[in-house]
Amino acid sequence: MPAGDTLRVLHVSHTAQRGGAELALRRLLERDRDWSAAVCAPANGDAFETLAGQGVPIGHDLRSLPTGGTRSPGLVLSARYLLALIANARALRRSPLYREADLVHANTAAAAIIAALAGAGTRPARPLVVHLRDLVTPESLGRFGYLAFTKLALPRADGVIANSRSTLESAAARLPARAARTVIQSPIGVCARVTQPRTTPAVRRIGMLGRLQHWKGQHVFLRAFAEYLQDMPVTAVIAGAPLFGEEAYAHELRQLAARLGIAERVTFLGHVDDLPRFIDSVDVLVHASIRPEPLGQAVMQALAYAKPIVATEGGGPSEWIHNGVNGLLVPPDDPAALGAALRAITESYDLRVKLADAAANTSGIRTDQQVADAHAEFFRRVWLDRHRGGRAGA
Repeated sequence: MPAGDTLRVLHVSHTAQRGGAELALRRLLERDRDWSAAVCAPANGDAFETLAGQGVPIGHDLRSLPTGGTRSPGLVLSARYLLALIANARALRRSPLYREADLVHANTAAAAIIAALAGAGTRPARPLVVHLRDLVTPESLGRFGYLAFTKLALPRADGVIANSRSTLESAAARLPARAARTVIQSPIGVCARVTQPRTTPAVRRIGMLGRLQHWKGQHVFLRAFAEYLQDMPVTAVIAGAPLFGEEAYAHELRQLAARLGIAERVTFLGHVDDLPRFIDSVDVLVHASIRPEPLGQAVMQALAYAKPIVATEGGGPSEWIHNGVNGLLVPPDDPAALGAALRAITESYDLRVKLADAAANTSGIRTDQQVADAHAEFFRRVWLDRHRGGRAGA
């Protein structure tokens, strides 16, 4: 084992903005850990700011990547993006944190490309653990992002952590045989699960939690709310902020609420740090992604806090929600189906009690500490396998 028997893990993030992957990494590193952690990321956000005060070194050796580079149909922006990845790989290789690391954990697909390029040709090569937080498809990663990730990063992976079975299955055909693989849910801000639900007699606030981004479906929620809940004394509360150049979508949502005549009944909170307080403040939660979600942190949070939820089917949410048992599932990008489900759950106290009780008893949802313990076990497994010269296995 490494000197002092403590594994030194460098966590590489391609951004420090408060996206879901970045907040998940921060939550992970805030727990008690059986490894020594350091973070390497650009200085383009404050997602990891608090970690420095907890003894986690933060290196700002990387630079921001061009926005939209993974999805651009043009060669110029794709070329700029590739050059930026290569420049970041060189910067990572020169970083003292990289040289001191026993193992590298790439927090996102872009970070994995950077880390794989940094490790190419280095001796001794550091084991690379790639985190799969998105479905490995051109639709999820963008055409260029998909090609770069599957051609440059995945072939160099010694281990893969996926946030759901669906995510792992989407990458299985691209993984090298030697790569260890595991499914560990993302940390979702849960220290202890709610086992005794407090279902409200009437629904007054319906909440949606997540980054303001078109595929997350906030516009679908607004249309469903306007059509099916217009005559009910209910308000909509949307928590989340736009990132990565998506401010235009946030503006469109406010315009849509005004056109639908519900502006006075919709509150946009922006980014919310205190997730338990937000979830406790609403009576029902909504997940409305218009394409399959790799995990669906909002779904996991609703189940962990025993809150009635309506979610779109497919991907991670369908692995956790049994329709009509611990939540309601509806087709994606279907305001009518979502609205009808919200109407049903709003009108029926008995249904809400049933769903909340079943959510509280949903098995397999881990607290953040349990998630950290699972990461520690997997990091050690990958390191040992590399130094034994064998295969970590599936």
